[in-house]
Amino acid sequence: MNNQLTVIDYDTYERRHSSAHSRQCIDGTITGSGRCVAFCEYEQHPGFLTEELRADHNCLEKSCIYYLQKNNRVRSNRSDKDLEHDHIMEVSRRATSDMEGVRLMRAGRDADGGWTIYYISIADYVFDSIVCHLEEMTGSSIRFSNLEYRFEIAAELIFGVKAA
Repeated sequence: MNNQLTVIDYDTYERRHSSAHSRQCIDGTITGSGRCVAFCEYEQHPGFLTEELRADHNCLEKSCIYYLQKNNRVRSNRSDKDLEHDHIMEVSRRATSDMEGVRLMRAGRDADGGWTIYYISIADYVFDSIVCHLEEMTGSSIRFSNLEYRFEIAAELIFGVKAA
């Protein structure tokens, strides 16, 4: 089992190819960056996806874990603070996606400028390796704080079913 945690988003791959306007797709073809809608991290065929390739591979229908959606670049009224919060939550959710019985609820800025990720769980977890990786990715200090909900409430929020 590989203990190395990797959390990368579409923008990371986009930045790696920022010097060129063309992107290599998973089938080996080259297309313009504007036609790309996602990136596939699957080691057998990593590369960018067009709408056609995404449909051919049924990425969305399969809820493929290697699929990284291209961020919508439409301008919004959301502040940089809101966008940063969303980014922290997104990478934190991806980093904890293999942790069964955990749900991240929110993130908040600390007085020192770092982030606290508030979560609920039905088991005890150690977040040390995830914290190190997230801090490396984001450049901010990160800590996790358990909201310590009662088991029944946590189970209902995490799994969507009432505990018996």
